[in-house]
Amino acid sequence: MLINQRLVLSVAIVLGTACAARAAAQHPIHRQTESIVQHQLSTSASGNDGFAPAPGQSPRTTAVYFDPSPATFKAFTYCASVLLGPSASERVLQGEFRFPVFSATPNVLVQIISSTGAAAMQVYALRIAEIPGISGSVETQIVVEAKTIFDVPAGGIYYANLVVTGVPVIPPTKANSAELLR
Repeated sequence: MLINQRLVLSVAIVLGTACAARAAAQHPIHRQTESIVQHQLSTSASGNDGFAPAPGQSPRTTAVYFDPSPATFKAFTYCASVLLGPSASERVLQGEFRFPVFSATPNVLVQIISSTGAAAMQVYALRIAEIPGISGSVETQIVVEAKTIFDVPAGGIYYANLVVTGVPVIPPTKANSAELLR
């Protein structure tokens, strides 16, 4: 069992690194996404017990999306990254992504990246749903929740990197890849 976990972790690291390298070579497509939960910033006497955005940083999360790349069997691979924001619990952070509708549930790989000295996090929940989009069309919403491994509050900066592989109902083209879900 330990060998299987190491294999899965190795594949996740390789895919995350490949996606990041590909993203660095491409110009990212920026999209604004609305947070699904009202942000509740905790305040405490020490000031570092809860997650608080850096000065000038909005508590709303903005996901960065990269051009999809073709995969096998009419599938496409989408890469995206988002700053995780607070949720109802001080140990749980979350981020939201929006993608086109897929013909079947896509394969999703999540990697949590944290700042130096931040509490260790793990993926706690992954929710995939089809919802009506801003433009009226249906979108695939993916919400990632990460939780601290130890019983400590989340302190630091955390990003969720996503690699999604699936067969979209409407395949992306050069013209509509920039307009994925505006």
